[in-house]
Amino acid sequence: ARLWRKSSIKTLKKYRPESILDIAAGTGDMSIESYRILDPKKVLAVDISTQMMEIGKVKVAKKGLSDYISFQVEDSASMTLSDNSFDAATIAFGIRNFEKLSDSLSEIHRVLKPGGKLLILEVNEPKKKWVIALYKLYVRIFVMLTSALLSSDKDAYKYLTKSMSFFPQGKELIKIMEKHQFKLKKFRKFSFGVASMYLMESV
Repeated sequence: ARLWRKSSIKTLKKYRPESILDIAAGTGDMSIESYRILDPKKVLAVDISTQMMEIGKVKVAKKGLSDYISFQVEDSASMTLSDNSFDAATIAFGIRNFEKLSDSLSEIHRVLKPGGKLLILEVNEPKKKWVIALYKLYVRIFVMLTSALLSSDKDAYKYLTKSMSFFPQGKELIKIMEKHQFKLKKFRKFSFGVASMYLMESV
């Protein structure tokens, strides 16, 4: 997953974003990687889970990045952030958990500057049987590790594997984002289609 994150973030490099909003930031891995690769002036990591972000704060502090990466509790569907305040926004493995996808996309468009970039990295429903088997193993390990950290819901594994089949992906997700005033700049699949990257621009 780290290689997917690094490859995705590098697509933002030529745009030189100075302010980045990391949505559904969790424990801050995407925020840290974004700062390391893009060297912006600030990264704001937002999430609804204070518990996850507390872990992220410790990670950031250990790396000496507390002056550059900050954490804030925010619901993506109703953010308290100012209009046109970020050059780029990132969502890594979090968009499928948005309870109100339409409202969240509208809010992201609102807080991005005109021409701002939205980078989404998300897992897909693999089509090939052997890829599905590998993916399920990956999800099981991921959920086990997350559960150990956060005492997560025992149904998390079932939810993640089930959500793959009903969450829009590929062209379907791109169409939804286009309806919310984003246009596609770049689309890429990773690891035989297990994950996809969407780079969108606010219009």
